[in-house]
Amino acid sequence: MSATTGPASEIAVVIVTYKSGDDIDACLARLSDVDDLHIIIVDNDSADDSIERLRELHAKGLVSSLILNEENVGFAKAVNTGIAAADGRDVFLLNPDAQISGRDIEALRGIALRDPSIGIVAPVVTSGPTVAVMAAGRQPTLWPLFTHFSGLARAFPGVRFFRGRHLFMAHHSSAQQDVEWVSGCALFVPAAVLEEVGALSERWFMYGEDIEFAHRVAKSGRRIIVTPEVRAQHLIGSSVNKAGGRISTMWAENTYDYYVTEFAPNSLQRLAWRLIFTSGMLSRALLFVLRGRRDGAQRAEYMARANRFTKFSLAVWKRG
Repeated sequence: MSATTGPASEIAVVIVTYKSGDDIDACLARLSDVDDLHIIIVDNDSADDSIERLRELHAKGLVSSLILNEENVGFAKAVNTGIAAADGRDVFLLNPDAQISGRDIEALRGIALRDPSIGIVAPVVTSGPTVAVMAAGRQPTLWPLFTHFSGLARAFPGVRFFRGRHLFMAHHSSAQQDVEWVSGCALFVPAAVLEEVGALSERWFMYGEDIEFAHRVAKSGRRIIVTPEVRAQHLIGSSVNKAGGRISTMWAENTYDYYVTEFAPNSLQRLAWRLIFTSGMLSRALLFVLRGRRDGAQRAEYMARANRFTKFSLAVWKRG
């Protein structure tokens, strides 16, 4: 089924919630400038007041379809449930702690439909002044990982050869960019692409599925682009903080697992990847320790960040 033969001209906005009662109102409010968005919310067995709030929003007609899972099945599986409920519509994936207007989602759809070479189109996602990188870049293979953590990507932002795991907001957010992955927090994908390449991989509970999906789209011969014509805001880590516990290291673990399963590196390449990643994480941890020593007022915050980066650095050694 092509994107133009789905139900009406609606776009299905798929949102997965987990303890998202504090975020969902603001998220939906930004979408309210367009009447015919088909908003699908899949809740992963929230333990707070989210379910009650979601039922109220559904009753008011602010949510088109509400699916309540009886357990937390993970991000990708919940997204795929939402995609199935989209019933052939074009899909926009949106985190509940991200905000974008309905008009901007329509603009992304327009970009994709004007150029059939585009498989995924994403807005420039901002996460506050302290986040220097974009939620987009190159696949996490050895060279992009090395250029990112070594500083080569930051030192030579205009040289494509040195582009790394992430693009930099200051250098790459003002012009349309072809990239190898974008974050699943805010991305548009036409129905025809989903039909051809399939939905998200459910290998991982959380993290890894968006870069794997983008890689499949790229292998189908389509482009992944980020456009400055549209911007979204995202509170990084909100859903992870609410989930708590072990999930804090899933990003690192699953990125490494994705690299191993997708690119089949030999033992030397796996060792090199982990050494580069660990060195990069520990260097950032050390930076925050030094900042904490200089700034007593923010010492606790800096030490918490240092601890988080240290945990990331160790997490990739859990498998062979």
